[in-house]
Amino acid sequence: MNASVKPAFPPVETLVPHAAPMLLIDRILAADAESLTAEVRITKNSLFFTPTHGVPAYVGIEYIAQSVAAYSGWRAQSAAPGTAPKIGYLLGTRKMTMACDGFADGDVLVIHVKNIFEDGEMGVFDGEVRKGDAPLVTARINVYQPDDAASETPTSNQETTKP
Repeated sequence: MNASVKPAFPPVETLVPHAAPMLLIDRILAADAESLTAEVRITKNSLFFTPTHGVPAYVGIEYIAQSVAAYSGWRAQSAAPGTAPKIGYLLGTRKMTMACDGFADGDVLVIHVKNIFEDGEMGVFDGEVRKGDAPLVTARINVYQPDDAASETPTSNQETTKP
């Protein structure tokens, strides 16, 4: 195999349980057993973009969270091709830093997430949003992905507690 050939990754929409306009990351650049790297290109049509400020830097935490979702979806599809992405939740963040106020039209951002801890349905990831070599947003996030039984959505007027 030619060493210069990069592996192809599935489209992000097959890995993340979001649809436009809430699907914010554009593509997967790399992934392995512990981490994933994604990319987003900021345009005037990007969700949350304003002409005076671009996309606020705090949206970087959602770029990180969606990259974690893509990592989860990629792992699931690697184990069982065709697996649908599962819903997950961003519970919170620790140590979030922002080195800028926002992202400008034309910025190409690279998001890297690394699995720090995983215990069943709970996980902790370090995430970073970079423009070139400059880290713009960093955060450690806590996530929750319910198992299949816990992720059932009740229908209207159905009790949400179980005996």
